[in-house]
Amino acid sequence: MTGACRSNAGARGYPGGELSVQWRRLRPRRVTMRSCLLLLLPTCLILSPATAAEAGRAAGSAIATPAKQALLVEYPSFRTLLAKNAGDRMRPSSMTKLMTALLVFEALRSGALSAEARIAVSSHAAGQRGSRVGLKQGGRYRVRGLVRATIVYSANDATVALAERLAGSEKAFAAAMTRRARQLGLRDTGFRNATGFTAPGHLTSARDIARLAGEIVARFPARYRLFALRSVQFGGKTWRNRNPVLGRVAGADGLKTGQTRAGGYGLVASAKRGGRRLILVINGLKSAAGRQREAVRLLRWGFRQPAGAGQ
Repeated sequence: MTGACRSNAGARGYPGGELSVQWRRLRPRRVTMRSCLLLLLPTCLILSPATAAEAGRAAGSAIATPAKQALLVEYPSFRTLLAKNAGDRMRPSSMTKLMTALLVFEALRSGALSAEARIAVSSHAAGQRGSRVGLKQGGRYRVRGLVRATIVYSANDATVALAERLAGSEKAFAAAMTRRARQLGLRDTGFRNATGFTAPGHLTSARDIARLAGEIVARFPARYRLFALRSVQFGGKTWRNRNPVLGRVAGADGLKTGQTRAGGYGLVASAKRGGRRLILVINGLKSAAGRQREAVRLLRWGFRQPAGAGQ
């Protein structure tokens, strides 16, 4: 079922603003039942859900989405253009890897990790299921390539290899991810792994994911450009980015898809036009096609709203 989401962009209502009515003096007139009904009819039409939705779509004052959770904000103000269950806890799926990327970026900046260092792959990392680039147990791979495989292709084996290098084990790295979330004020978020596989307590919210995306955009603009790469070469193969807004929405330059059976299809995306950046989070869609359709539609809608229109 398509759910209506709160949209602040059109709080002013119809394009002409509030209706202005000029009253003129009239002779006292008997009020009849028919006249009362005629007076109430416009109100009924305005309050009719279908009519209101149609008027909202036409005027840019309301929008609906089948996503279970959705949030569209301006960055860096985080003014909300639309929100639907944005504070509800949800399964982040591979959007989890935004926090993995943030911790890796911080380690690279501090010198705790070198982009040219080689990492020996454990059996745990090599045995990851889902998206993977085929790391071999005992093989040694450069950090630079593993980071690209994680960000561009969402490779679970590369992600876990990085996590183990930084924290000794994926479990310890997940604990570090949760601590970092608390430091950033992401109160709805807890991690149990580095990749996004469904696990008890592995949860976040659309609001927290948007904030996490903003943290990466703000602090690591050079590395953020990795999210816009359409493909990456690794192990002699080409691995393509699955972000459905790249090349479909003008100015789109990131960030990360996600999908699990429990969480559905999700995406955190960002696009920038003329100095204005939007960040979108959607989750709980039923298909990759539905995710693509909603992401493209909502971002395009967002850029049609006047800057600063949200709350």
